[in-house]
Amino acid sequence: MSNSGRKINYSVRPAKNVERKMMRDFFLRLSHFGRIEDYRYIGFGSKYFSDFIIFHRHLNISEMISIEADTNNRARYEFNKPYSNIRMEWGHSSEVLPKLAQSAKKTIYWLDYDGAFEPFMLQDAAIVAEGISSGSVFSVSFNCQPPEFVDGDIDGLKDALIKQVNKKNIPANLDLRGWKSSRNNAIFLKNCIRDEIGAILKDRNLSEENSALKMKFEQRLFFTYADGAPMATVAFLFFNEGDEKYIGNCRLDDLYFSRNGDEPFDITMPNLTIKEIRHLMEIRPDQSKLNEKIFTPKDAESLWQNYRYFPGFSEIEAF
Repeated sequence: MSNSGRKINYSVRPAKNVERKMMRDFFLRLSHFGRIEDYRYIGFGSKYFSDFIIFHRHLNISEMISIEADTNNRARYEFNKPYSNIRMEWGHSSEVLPKLAQSAKKTIYWLDYDGAFEPFMLQDAAIVAEGISSGSVFSVSFNCQPPEFVDGDIDGLKDALIKQVNKKNIPANLDLRGWKSSRNNAIFLKNCIRDEIGAILKDRNLSEENSALKMKFEQRLFFTYADGAPMATVAFLFFNEGDEKYIGNCRLDDLYFSRNGDEPFDITMPNLTIKEIRHLMEIRPDQSKLNEKIFTPKDAESLWQNYRYFPGFSEIEAF
């Protein structure tokens, strides 16, 4: 959304590469709610459009919208669009989303924020929840770097958290323990998003007389990872009572990385050579053949768990 693409090449971050493929496989399972190719995809393409490329290729989604706040470089983003069917919407997400969210069309949202968590991200979640349709997904990625405060200073911690989520979301019985951990901060921020959505849907359902159309939602993914800064991603599936029967058919729980609680799936990427990767795959899953002078059991297990999603990068002289 911002001009962070000048700092980060989103296409080659290894943990992000794995996450993107996992998201793809999650979205593919939504077909029981409707044809995936009939969905919209709304995200932040930056100038790399990496998620747009993979979702168009594998989900065959044609209606794709990229929100971009860096209006000073419009020509560059338009030039880098991989497909002409990607529509650019210029402006801050909280300004653009109101005109996109009020649609009956099933939509996959992935708002991949790159900066520190701020209250407008909760506002974006509220905007989407007010109009999202059954069978849609709202996904958010955010930096979960723990707030800075002096040990023992509960007022300093409260001030730091207020900058992230506003005062109304700070628990009255705030406990200082665990706040130096990015994992615990990710859980707190994820639950703030969940609570914001829940409050919106409660109000929305009050005005809906048809019980079959009352909207519900469930958390289906919760990732943590780091290609530098600690990051987290959460995805919520929305459905009305009339469509709840489709959830079982999607078999979302069959995805080994699916998470519906506070325990995240941590995407860890071992730093291995091509020869090391090849060897580990040849001996998989026999730990007794592992040469611990070369490999750690943790690196081997991480590769074996996620090998289907493990990225392969190579340099090609194409010009």
